Amino acid sequence: KEKGKNNKTEEIKEPNVDIINSISEALTLILEENKKLKNYKELIVKQSKMIFSSKSIPSISILDYLKRIQTYTQLEKSTLIITLILIDHICEKAHLTITYYNIHRILFGAIIISIKFNEDTIYDNRYYAEIGGVKLNELKMIECTFLVLSNFNVFVKSEEYEHYKNYLEGFYEMSQLEN
Repeated sequence: KEKGKNNKTEEIKEPNVDIINSISEALTLILEENKKLKNYKELIVKQSKMIFSSKSIPSISILDYLKRIQTYTQLEKSTLIITLILIDHICEKAHLTITYYNIHRILFGAIIISIKFNEDTIYDNRYYAEIGGVKLNELKMIECTFLVLSNFNVFVKSEEYEHYKNYLEGFYEMSQLEN
């Protein structure tokens, strides 16, 4: 099948199930920890003007959102790992705190940039906007804001990549033991 042209019922490509589950679980743990911050509500208000923030918490889970994106783009494993690295970078550089109000758009922005940085096959932004559930102009703003906040530095060192890859693989193995 042509990349990105799958029907809705097709399963995720097997090699990425573990990484998608690990990213979802890792981000959910971070979200739950951030929710315990004393200034959590203030952070939500402070960050509410940013393009990443939604007016309400999206009803789709992080896992289902990642699965949806994977179904329609067939992301490479390396792209998914780079996505998590870019999220960490932007949160650190821009002093962003991920919340249930902004995680989907931050995640989507990181995925789009990772695709353009790492993948051989790239679709137009209209296609990505439809997959991500945002308008085309919102996607452009999310991508642009992400790049500006990261000082246009999306380079990932090989050591850092390996560290995150090992972390996510270990995270998945631990979750399998718990289940």
